[in-house]
Amino acid sequence: MIDSVDKVRLVVGAGIIDRVIQDAEQALLIYKKITDYTYLDYPPVTPRDLVVPEDLAVTLALNSRVGATAVESLMAKRSISLAGLPDKPLEAADDNDLEAAADQIMVLVGLKGFGASVASKLLHKKRPALIPVMDNSAIFGAYMNPDWPQKKAGSDTVKDRKLILEALRRIRFDITRPENAGVWERLGKVKGREERSRIELFDCVWWGWWNEIEEKRKRDLPLD
Repeated sequence: MIDSVDKVRLVVGAGIIDRVIQDAEQALLIYKKITDYTYLDYPPVTPRDLVVPEDLAVTLALNSRVGATAVESLMAKRSISLAGLPDKPLEAADDNDLEAAADQIMVLVGLKGFGASVASKLLHKKRPALIPVMDNSAIFGAYMNPDWPQKKAGSDTVKDRKLILEALRRIRFDITRPENAGVWERLGKVKGREERSRIELFDCVWWGWWNEIEEKRKRDLPLD
């Protein structure tokens, strides 16, 4: 939505915990200032349809909790095929596609050292238009938490397939909901951001807004 003062407003929450980000472009700039798009701009050099131990390295650019155990788990496997992972954007994915995506995430989650956060940060680089980044705090602890922002976002590791599938469904809802029509094109026109997928734009805006609120909390400032 574009309001009367030309701000881009983004409605998120999948009709379940709806919140309005009043200035999505400002949230995008916050994300850029903090991350400099290091993770998003990195071009993978590993095979697109295989997960190999080296894929874990780039997740560190998003402060993943990856450790030696996860590396050893992938070294033992040598590689994991992504042949069953759909090759389409999340906004065009049907329920079967989401089930397949959840299954693929769970393949990694089933390994020692992995949770949904590390798994999705790794798989996003393989399917940047399909697999959103599902951070423990920003997504499971805040976006899907009805008690946030009144209470601080949690950061527990998620390994539950049902919750992972629900996160995929909610993000798909938000990037296709009528209230957000036109927003993605506008956000994509921010200088240097023309090539971003819809879920990348969603993630950047949500993370920037979430971080701004959490910073206000640290300084005991009003959260609205």
